[in-house]
Order: sequence, then C-alpha cells, then structure tokens
Amino acid sequence: MADDFGSAAAQIVIRDLEENLIQAGREYEDAQRANDPTSAAYALQRYNSTQLEYEKLTGANQPQQAQLSNAQANFLSRRQALGDELSPARMQDYARGHDRALAAGWQVDSPQYFAAVAGHVDNLGDGRQAPLNEKTAAELCGISPEEYAANASRLRSLKQRGFYQD
Repeated sequence: MADDFGSAAAQIVIRDLEENLIQAGREYEDAQRANDPTSAAYALQRYNSTQLEYEKLTGANQPQQAQLSNAQANFLSRRQALGDELSPARMQDYARGHDRALAAGWQVDSPQYFAAVAGHVDNLGDGRQAPLNEKTAAELCGISPEEYAANASRLRSLKQRGFYQD
C-alpha cells in the first residue's frame, strides 16, 4: 500500500515537471519572438533546472548497467576469488579492457578476449601486478639468471656509490 502511495505521488510530481518543461519551452519561444534576451535567459534557466529535477526523479540519462554473459560473470567471480576488489573504479578498468579487446578484434567470451581483458587490467601500472623476480626478468631480457644477477649486483654497487639514482 505504501509503495502504491509513493508511486502515485511520484507520478503527480512527474506530470507537474513535464508541464513546467512545456511552459518553460513556450516562455523561451515567446521571448525569442519578442527579441527579449532577459526573458529568454530566465526561461532557459527554468527549463534547465526543471529538466535536471525531472531526470533525477525518472532516472533519465542514467548509464545503463551492461548485462554480463555467464562467461563474463564467471570470469569476474574467479578474479574476485583471487583477491581482485570489484569496486566501481575497478569495473571501469574492466570496461576499458573489454573495449580494447573488442577493438583488437577478439570475439566476446573467447579465450583470447578474456586474455586481452586480463592483460589490460593486470598491466595498468597501478601496482596491482607483483614486481618481477630476477629469474623472470632475466627470461624477459633473454639472458641467463646468473648474468642478470651479476648485472643487477653491479648496478646496486654503482647506485651505492652515487652513480645512479632511483
């Protein structure tokens, strides 16, 4: 019963706002015909403020939540289970990863698509990816772990003597 009352009240307010929008539009047109910029500015201001109220009440121009496929929901669940916090900002990271995967030509829900999304999200440079260990860094550089360790030791020594700064 209370929901019906609230719904009826909201409909009354919506109808009133719609009438105010129509009236403000007419006032603007009248001011334009009369070449009266002051009245036109007042009508435009009234129209804009009424439009904002209308949009707040009706939810117009609100971004729609994208429907996730089962595969996408499972992907996000697995990511969350592994410690990823799915905050609104983080979901924006995933949305950008989705856009980039599509731009790269990957079909939605394909293994390549999910690899592209994960790659984007994991490599944002925001500290969420663990730093490389020396063995992995050596593999990426195409040298042996021993050679990498020797060069890393030499660099640390030069830094201590003031030749390089972090």
